[in-house]
Amino acid sequence: MKEKLKEINSLDGVWGYFLCDNTGRILEKEMPVVFLKKLGMIGREVTQVIGLLESLDRAPEILDLLFDDGRLLIMSPKSFIFVVFCDPNIDVALLRPKMNEVISHIQGDSKMKDLLQKGEWKRRRLLQKEYLSEEYREIIGQLAPEEVSSAT
Repeated sequence: MKEKLKEINSLDGVWGYFLCDNTGRILEKEMPVVFLKKLGMIGREVTQVIGLLESLDRAPEILDLLFDDGRLLIMSPKSFIFVVFCDPNIDVALLRPKMNEVISHIQGDSKMKDLLQKGEWKRRRLLQKEYLSEEYREIIGQLAPEEVSSAT
């Protein structure tokens, strides 16, 4: 698995990546130092966004967040989330198949399967009131008012 992740990181325009479980806990990472201090918070936020989209039945195969100074490509199979930080002008058509290779490799890796099965939480559990920030509760209330009572 590490070799596949190194392949991703060696692509032109890729700055780093991380894998997190469905609680937002970082499992693997190779990131620029500037992001390391906030990586735990980023993992949890990404996980909550994916959980929010899934609860609204709007989760895409890949979430592409484009900013002036960077890009996040997020893929979220059922048991983990894979995030790649990169240049905003990266060739997504080249990167996406490599991300799919990494995901397939992780899903076939017995050590990773064991690690991911230990986390019993589901992403949607992060949408319960005790885990959800006020901002996310407001978003859910505005997008799907009937789901607020079930999500909180």
